[in-house]
Amino acid sequence: MKKWVRNIMTRCIAITPSLIVSIIGGSQGAMILSFELPFALIPLLKFSSSSTKMGPYKNTVIVIVISWILSIGIISINVYYLITSFVDWLVHNDVPKLGNVFIRIIVLPLMAIYIIAIIFLTCRKDIVVTYVEPQTNEAADTQVV
Repeated sequence: MKKWVRNIMTRCIAITPSLIVSIIGGSQGAMILSFELPFALIPLLKFSSSSTKMGPYKNTVIVIVISWILSIGIISINVYYLITSFVDWLVHNDVPKLGNVFIRIIVLPLMAIYIIAIIFLTCRKDIVVTYVEPQTNEAADTQVV
């Protein structure tokens, strides 16, 4: 299979579940995807930028800087979207005032935990080495005459 065909197929397979959630769920589906995005994006960036995971195949410094800048922007927009959506719902819902108080008591600490989890995931140091240098067979390199 040609490389470009394989790339298109894998991208389509990867994006299909997100597309289905967005089509079926509408703005609520987009909110779910916004909630999950940092937990998929940050490990991917850390993995592909780690020399302990990728060895010599890790991202270059320029790619790392650009991808982190873009990711921080995207994640910030998503967190802002989640917070403003929740506040908008609190202001315009039909729940009694006492119910809104209980919802705030429960959800606001959960939002803080969510933001702390994103920060922890970003700052956590990964020390487990998984990249192993390929070993050559020295016996095959030497010829017996």
